Amino acid sequence: MVRWVLKCLAVLAGLLLIAVLAALFIGRSLFAEPGVERLGSVREALGEAGVLFVFAHPDDEITANALMARAVDEGVPVHLFTATRGEAGTQYPPVVDQPHLGVVREAEARKHGFALGVASHTVLDLGDGQLRQRPFDELVERVAAEITRTRPSAVVTFHPESAISLHPDHMAIGEAARRAVEALGEEAPRLVYVLAPRPGLRRFGGERGQLIAEIQPDPDFAVPSPSRDKQRAWRIHESQSRYLQATYGIGPRVMYALWTEEYYAFAGPAD
Repeated sequence: MVRWVLKCLAVLAGLLLIAVLAALFIGRSLFAEPGVERLGSVREALGEAGVLFVFAHPDDEITANALMARAVDEGVPVHLFTATRGEAGTQYPPVVDQPHLGVVREAEARKHGFALGVASHTVLDLGDGQLRQRPFDELVERVAAEITRTRPSAVVTFHPESAISLHPDHMAIGEAARRAVEALGEEAPRLVYVLAPRPGLRRFGGERGQLIAEIQPDPDFAVPSPSRDKQRAWRIHESQSRYLQATYGIGPRVMYALWTEEYYAFAGPAD
């Protein structure tokens, strides 16, 4: 009788494992861009002089932290530029009086950059939610100054038209980075856009997700994205650590068990 029970339990455990693996495979397929080649070497694809990541808010860098970590591992300098302190954001969960949120979010971003091993991190105070209202030439000049200071071989930013989420600040900083790179002509670093996985956008993003998926360019390469690093990033960004639950109903552990790659596109001549 005992042997029979043990055999039944073993069979059930095996069936459960198969079901879990099947669910994981299906779930990952809902977020994966099929046929996208994985990045072989940051040095070969993006150059060795350095990579400058240009974003609007603290926590934006989470979208690209796998590529940042790869670059650091290969000895390629990583520089991070954050245009605002994120002071107008909603807290998930509340951790500080709202008037002091910018101080906290800047500290979170700097802590994350330190954990990743960035060579430098510039954080400006250009107004969370206000980048569209600032003179565009001034924003371009700010990004251009950072390019001049860091002299990278590549600049990574949001695709200006889709911007991961159609956030106006994301779109503004992406467009400013594009204009700053274009102004350098033949001396310009390579421009790269960080993207969201279109299958996931189409299935879970509603009308906004459908629009973003239509606007985004095709990805040129993918970077494997360890779940542990994404989860660590959200823990560091404590004031935003429950953002995924509040927005999508699932936490980082589940999200990044399914979303396992970052996607990127090289800016083309028409961009």
